[in-house]
Amino acid sequence: MPILELCAGYGGIGRAVEALTGENIKIVAEIDPYASLILATRYPDARNIGDITQFDWATIAGEVDIITAGFPCQDISNAGKRAGIHGERSGIWESVLGAIRVLRPRVVFLENVSAIRNRGMAHVLAGLASARYDTRWCCFRASAVGAPHHRDRWFLIAFPAADTTGIQRESGT
Repeated sequence: MPILELCAGYGGIGRAVEALTGENIKIVAEIDPYASLILATRYPDARNIGDITQFDWATIAGEVDIITAGFPCQDISNAGKRAGIHGERSGIWESVLGAIRVLRPRVVFLENVSAIRNRGMAHVLAGLASARYDTRWCCFRASAVGAPHHRDRWFLIAFPAADTTGIQRESGT
């Protein structure tokens, strides 16, 4: 199951998903030039598609089965402007959702700050539900996995919703 890492940054989420699944990053999307250098070193065989707000997802349909995204948190974070999911930077979520709708991955992994619970999670969950994905999410402190700080992080995993067409309910006795 090849992996597409959106809003890749330095590639941390992708590395975790590679370790979890045993699969490899095939495509990354990152516009920051310094982060892109790290990604090119970390994933020399992966291509960087750049700006996801301008990318035609149909051109890579069928190439990936997993999507990861640690989309920008600046508008969601307690340390930021608190504009929420529709803010200038965090609003890129809509492009992430667009990729999910077109590519229909078997698994989606998302990461953000825990403040998303009050500044956009309902919108993310509604978008994934409308794309017919079931989700599970949790928050935990980064220090719980060895990081030298206590910031809470939000993680979500999504799978295509079960197709219930043709399933009939049996009447009980």
